[in-house]
Amino acid sequence: MEELHASPPAAHHSYATFWRRLSAFIIDNALIHLLFLPFVFIYLKEKGIWDLLIMAKEAHDRGFSVMDSSMSFTILFGSFFNTILIMVAARTIFDMLYHGLWEASRYQATPGKMAANIKVVDEHGNRLTLARSLARNFLKILSNITFFIGYIMALVTEKHQALHDKISNCFVTRDVYEAAPIPNVEYAGFLRRLLAILLDFILISILVSPLKMFLITGSQGAMEIFFHNIQHPENQIMPNIDEIIRESWIGITTTFLTFFYFASFESSRFQATPGKIAIGIRVTDMNGHRLSFWRAAGRYIAKYVSNITLLIGYIMAGATPKSQALHDELADTLVIKSQVPK
Repeated sequence: MEELHASPPAAHHSYATFWRRLSAFIIDNALIHLLFLPFVFIYLKEKGIWDLLIMAKEAHDRGFSVMDSSMSFTILFGSFFNTILIMVAARTIFDMLYHGLWEASRYQATPGKMAANIKVVDEHGNRLTLARSLARNFLKILSNITFFIGYIMALVTEKHQALHDKISNCFVTRDVYEAAPIPNVEYAGFLRRLLAILLDFILISILVSPLKMFLITGSQGAMEIFFHNIQHPENQIMPNIDEIIRESWIGITTTFLTFFYFASFESSRFQATPGKIAIGIRVTDMNGHRLSFWRAAGRYIAKYVSNITLLIGYIMAGATPKSQALHDELADTLVIKSQVPK
């Protein structure tokens, strides 16, 4: 695969804006929820909380309310209160370790920050120690209890520091490259990219279908019950907890397979997934060079932000000067035609 050779880019550091940090926050929380959710349902099952919910619903359907019995209400409220406390504590510890370990690693960034092309540094621009990284993330409690004003401070402070950054004397920075124009290049338009992603998802669906056939049972799934409850509010059904756990694992496995599919192919010598190869387009950095695996991984993860914009982030590829979608803008990547005119 021929690579385009542009002059080496001039790099300088700038402070990451609030919006770029918000994008990283959204991505990281989506990943944490994806990983954490199955364990929440496993905990509800093992502690009998889900069975308690089913019993309460069955009692309600028979015309009995737990509010009519002070003992029933005390048991139900106590179980839920303890469960919520444990889950909040577990999630807080998980968040702190997730951010603290990643930001003290050689990447100096969580997957969300890598996707947004930003990293955390100390006052000298160096990598944080693990203790300092954990302390910075522990101080986010102050940013939370200020009704998130501590985070919004990153909009108005001179160096875009949130409250926890100010106290820990840390900074979130971005490497900015002044990329020279790439000669003889055609950027891939929205329709080409749309066709490529449709082909890729057809192929991914074929690859994961054996997994779904193996794991999905004949009983009603959680999503089927969810839509049933929306359509028939007078006849609510409680889903089977085992089905919810099973579908959660299917979702996680499918997500990771899709992640490795895009990150591996787009960082390979082809610089493209099979769908992109078929359409004749490939992914590069801002200078036309092949992406590293982690850069390609960050670009894929940044698609979470394009997804939550009601797909407007993808449509941007039809309107931006270099046909960049929102995730391309965040990851500083381009999608170009494979055949470069001579």
